[in-house]
Amino acid sequence: MFSYFRTRRSVYFNIAFLFVLAVVWLVSYMQPVLRSFFKEEHVFYGRVSYAAIPSLFGGSNIPFLDKTFFQLNGDAGATFVLYASREMNETMSEWFSFSARNVEDIPIEVSAVRISDSKFIVKSIATTDAEMDWDTISEYQLYYSLVGLGIVLFSLAGAFTFLILGIKSKR
Repeated sequence: MFSYFRTRRSVYFNIAFLFVLAVVWLVSYMQPVLRSFFKEEHVFYGRVSYAAIPSLFGGSNIPFLDKTFFQLNGDAGATFVLYASREMNETMSEWFSFSARNVEDIPIEVSAVRISDSKFIVKSIATTDAEMDWDTISEYQLYYSLVGLGIVLFSLAGAFTFLILGIKSKR
């Protein structure tokens, strides 16, 4: 075993570094949704021309990791991201499914917030049959944003604590 890891000081610094990495990773995943709370919404009409669910976390029901990407009317310059829970997706699948064969035939209305030149965060989605309204999606996004920010604050406190312990440690 390396002598570097036999000292408490190095262990404290490594744990502090681990907390900081967790903070950076979590904030990077939460950043698009957090930015969407402070921008103006736009309404789009069309038909889904492309949809993708990331295979690594698709269907995992983990907030901010379980998301659906889609495009409307063949516009590759505008990608919409729908952050939704498994229950929300199951409810939506009763009236709309991104994997349906006739998905191109169903008119859709999307209310979304632009967070970059080509990326939009979905705030509501509707078809002629039903809708997932702004309250449902935004409540989900806000709740898990607050949970995520709580985890970030806890991790920052842990990093700060272990950094102080590392500085004050004698060996």
